[in-house]
Amino acid sequence: MGNSVGQWCRKAGARFYVLDWRQNCLQYRIQDDEATGSEGGRFGSQSAMKGMVGRANRAAAVAEEGVREANLPKVIADQLRELITRGTLPPGLQLRQMELAERFHTSRVPLREALKLLSAEGIVEHDPNRGFFVAPLSANEARQLYRIRHLLESDLLSTVGWPSAAQLSDLRKRLKGLEEALKAQDAAAWLEHHREFYRLIFALSPEKVLVAEVLRLIGLTDRYRALAAHALPRALRKATPERHLISLLAKRDRKRLMAVFEADRTQIDQGIQAVLQARGL
Repeated sequence: MGNSVGQWCRKAGARFYVLDWRQNCLQYRIQDDEATGSEGGRFGSQSAMKGMVGRANRAAAVAEEGVREANLPKVIADQLRELITRGTLPPGLQLRQMELAERFHTSRVPLREALKLLSAEGIVEHDPNRGFFVAPLSANEARQLYRIRHLLESDLLSTVGWPSAAQLSDLRKRLKGLEEALKAQDAAAWLEHHREFYRLIFALSPEKVLVAEVLRLIGLTDRYRALAAHALPRALRKATPERHLISLLAKRDRKRLMAVFEADRTQIDQGIQAVLQARGL
């Protein structure tokens, strides 16, 4: 139908007006008398129809704006989460709503909703008397988060289906991006490739509720992983655990897969704890 909200078309000797908006197609017939050239019917005239089109355009614009406004808190929360993960907004920083509203070119209402979303996730803290703050990092929190991840990811890995050749190819592309980001010490790119790599692997499991929870926990540990990334042992900085996963998934060796995952994950957990404790967290 094209990109316009509506258009004229001919069909079976009659003239129709087609209103196409959000996949709802409404057809209004204008009777066409070829002999007299008269045009009538339900809407009376082409000018009346154009008036209806104008109203429909305005209604569509209002609806689109409503959708945008409804999604705005999530969009802002996603951007703030990325800034916090990268360390641009460091732990303990007060998140002043007026300054952030100016930064995101929005009002304080959607911004406050975004901060509430992040507060529910635990990466932002809210003091009713003082406002919102980036949550502090602590070795104790990291230990708990990684312990939960360890247990759930082990469970998920035991249920994943064997990947196809195309899926293995996608995983290898992500692994390459992950290793390049580690070599370049690009924390933001590394986190992105890391999240996508594990999303692809866990998507092979039918346990979708567990998958969603594990991906949420991965997001919560992003800050700790970014902080510790370049202080981890050399083997881990080469994405060795991810390379092991691809190799054993390709070989379809479940027993070896689980054993190697357990060993690699234990080493990662211990390495991150050592880094955090060395920093006095």
